[in-house]
Amino acid sequence: MIHVERSALDSLLTKGLNVPFNIVDSVDEVPDRKSEIVLRQKHDNYCHPCPGTKIYRCCNYHTTDVMEGCPFDCSYCILQAYLPHKRIEVTADTDSVVRSIEEVVAAGTKRRLGTGELSDSLALDNIFPFTKIITPIINKQEHIQFEFKTKSANIANLLNLNPKNIVVSWSLNPQPISDIEESGTARIADRLAAAKICAEAGYRLAFHFDPVIYTENYQKLYGDLLNELFNTVPESAVEYISISTFRAPAPLMDKMRERDSVSKLLKGDMVLGLDSKFRYFKPLRFEILEFMTTQIYRHWENIFVYYCMEDRAIWKRLFGFDPGERTEFESLFPHIKGEI
Repeated sequence: MIHVERSALDSLLTKGLNVPFNIVDSVDEVPDRKSEIVLRQKHDNYCHPCPGTKIYRCCNYHTTDVMEGCPFDCSYCILQAYLPHKRIEVTADTDSVVRSIEEVVAAGTKRRLGTGELSDSLALDNIFPFTKIITPIINKQEHIQFEFKTKSANIANLLNLNPKNIVVSWSLNPQPISDIEESGTARIADRLAAAKICAEAGYRLAFHFDPVIYTENYQKLYGDLLNELFNTVPESAVEYISISTFRAPAPLMDKMRERDSVSKLLKGDMVLGLDSKFRYFKPLRFEILEFMTTQIYRHWENIFVYYCMEDRAIWKRLFGFDPGERTEFESLFPHIKGEI
């Protein structure tokens, strides 16, 4: 059910709604469950640097948080432990969103921005078309690159927009794993088909193997997934690929245990990392990252591959160098280097 706060009735997004909605005086009137969506007139600064950590290498990505909560129900989703609510809260204050982006633009620094941190970028774009609001701003800015990150195939709005300076990215796991861990998301074949269409429309693509989930046959599963990727989209359209293994703070592990789930993530051995998150033991992380990296470069030699929130020892063993902290790390990205 979609609800609109009375203070948001005159907003651009409310006027554009093409589905029935309920009017409420406050978000507090709305039941706290994932099936409820609230459009709120909430004023905020919407662009923030990824919090990262000083212990594991962070790429200095900046998020644009236009929505809190996600219609998908992934077993490993950090939002279960991070957000104080289950419902989906959407900002109606698009003027403030635009201002926040313009402040980043005005700084004049090359920057990578994107939605998809506190929700899926495209899952609800047919209802709340933030792509139509954000993309025209980014098209005009040579020093800004914006990423829409998704597990959906909801790309219709993008096909009527200018792809300049826009990256569309997909999180990927093998279908047998996605069936268990990523409830409600688009099938992998549909995500890749959508990626191919976006590439043909001129968009740059990215793919996130994050988290890679260990199973006894993970090499077969992820090898098949990579082959499907290689056979579906052209290397020339891909901007970057990220890889990382499953990691979770203790509160998220508790939330996962509360779920009535057959998740494979609760069956393996893990260690508490220096960032207070449970991770696979380093030898297993190294094995997984080495396998994924080798398979990618065996087929696509010119792609920028990076590890999300891994330590410098892993980087040095697999790539031969330490990417450094935030801005130093970010300087490796093609857009920042000026290679596109």
